[in-house]
Amino acid sequence: MIYNLTLIKKSMAGIQGIRKSLDGIVVKMIVGIIIIAFVGSIGWSVFFSSTDVNVVAVVDDQEININDLNYEMRVQDYYFQERFGDQDFEIDEEMLQEVSIESLIRKASILNFVSKSSLVVNDNVAYQELSKDESFREDGKFSLTKFEAMARSQGYIPSTYLKRVKDDIALGFWREGIGGGAFITDKEIQENLRLAEQTRDIDFIRFNFNDILAKTITKPEGIKDFYESNTKLFLTKKLAKIRYIDLSAQSLQKDIEINEKDLQDEYALYLENFDNSIRKTVSHLMINIDEDTNEEQAVSLANDIVQKINDGSSFIDLVKEYSEDEGTKDMGGELGITDGSVFPPEFEQVIATLNEGELSGPVELEESVHLLMLTNIQEPVPDTYEDKKDAILSNIKEDLANDQFVGLLDQASDLTFSLNEIDSIGKELNLLIQSANYFSQDKAPEDLNKTEILELLFENEEFRNNPTLEIVETGEGRAFIISLDDYKPENIKSFEEVEQEATNYYKAELAQLKLDQLVATVIDSLNQGSEFSSISMDQGTELTSYKDLSRNTSLLSSSVVFDIFNLPRANLAVAHGTSVVENGDAIIYKLKSVNEKQSAITQEDKVAFRDFITGERKISELSELQLVSQQAAKVIRKY
Repeated sequence: MIYNLTLIKKSMAGIQGIRKSLDGIVVKMIVGIIIIAFVGSIGWSVFFSSTDVNVVAVVDDQEININDLNYEMRVQDYYFQERFGDQDFEIDEEMLQEVSIESLIRKASILNFVSKSSLVVNDNVAYQELSKDESFREDGKFSLTKFEAMARSQGYIPSTYLKRVKDDIALGFWREGIGGGAFITDKEIQENLRLAEQTRDIDFIRFNFNDILAKTITKPEGIKDFYESNTKLFLTKKLAKIRYIDLSAQSLQKDIEINEKDLQDEYALYLENFDNSIRKTVSHLMINIDEDTNEEQAVSLANDIVQKINDGSSFIDLVKEYSEDEGTKDMGGELGITDGSVFPPEFEQVIATLNEGELSGPVELEESVHLLMLTNIQEPVPDTYEDKKDAILSNIKEDLANDQFVGLLDQASDLTFSLNEIDSIGKELNLLIQSANYFSQDKAPEDLNKTEILELLFENEEFRNNPTLEIVETGEGRAFIISLDDYKPENIKSFEEVEQEATNYYKAELAQLKLDQLVATVIDSLNQGSEFSSISMDQGTELTSYKDLSRNTSLLSSSVVFDIFNLPRANLAVAHGTSVVENGDAIIYKLKSVNEKQSAITQEDKVAFRDFITGERKISELSELQLVSQQAAKVIRKY
């Protein structure tokens, strides 16, 4: 499923602008619960589920359930969108699920650690944080009634939502406590800048692996000895021969007939449940009420802007010039879509009086003044019966087929237990028995190329040793009844079959030994003080020199450059090393000089660089502690 994250991001930005005093993870949750009111079409019906659900994992004694997973998957999906900056970015569902489970396990392990450290976030702390949001205030104070009503309106148990808020506050305290201790001195700043600009002069020679390989000669007895010592390199693949019955909900649809009355009844239900509430797209221009601008001044400025618009100025241009909502000003002030219940009541009352393209007068909130522009009105119109008919037919067939499939699966399960013979089961179910001749794990027929089936056939030793009928479910609406006819384990191929393959392996091994010997000889000569130019001449290789080699050079691979800059500079006479590159070549280099280049840096750049280094250190320290806490926790994965 691809979520409408453009709408979500724009709406978040607008609401965050209105609630400028809020910050941190709790804000994302608060904003999330507010925007849920008009993103139902995105497929977030399970976003705030309060049902009793299956456990995904247990970290120490803390359970993580499917409800937590659903929420986390949507949060992670949003983070991916933000990180890659691509509104159409779509992550594989299984990968997103795995990332989300790992994230939940990390959070749970940290929360357990925090709890053991006696850091407790009580309800009052959570209420205080929530009170920063106008939606949860009444007469300037936090309203528990409003909070509970908001949670319940989204199908979420207030106490469970409050626990999530408290957990996120605790995580925030932990991050700040750890990250707040990270700092970097001026001396470290200067040292990092110096290292970043440092260059090095080197000499190096290169031994080409393929050249050595081409000159390597093998003897028959050596090849045979290599074959006999490395038989694991020459094994046949495991092979399975099976018969199977394919059970599919989709295949059941072809025999399902739906009459016209059922279609019309379903269409009537569609009309009955159709949401015809009017959607309005709104933009705004925000002026803060603060120490520099009082309420009267803010209203006066708003009126001046209204006059400019009446005189022909562009609303979008004036938003960019005057609006103090950094989250929306570059988008023309766009707040998002409302059905009359999304924005603060002061906004909704004014929006209800506007026509499309019309601008409001100043709208006052507690800490800001706004001008609202109604940019678009959408009046949802239901599809006609003819337009909707095919979709209704498809949905009814799919639902009925899924119900039949569940019954078929139960029947198949009973038959495999009572008959335990695939031919009899095929006759009983009136389903085709298919055959698959010997195939390996990496070359399975398309229908059978399912992880669950391949693991059963090639990894489950008990099934192979005691072959019985097995029902394997491979996904929603699909299952297979598997009968193993024959299995061929790995066997050592004869020398005659693999002589050429063994020759190639043996030749490569000899070439690698020759290369290692050449490298060792050169390193030994350098250690004894021999001139690199003389060594190069003796070895018949070209000596190459690079001056001012920087850390971001493309002349050598990044791994070789990393090794070169790790050479000690204390004694240039013995500063040398060797690296192996991707194609197998060996590079031996000697450090000739280290060049220091300290460019002038402004105070602003220095501050930015300090912030960057400090941020990297925070991330590193937090990651290490997260890993330690997760390793110390008892984790049971059930999903």
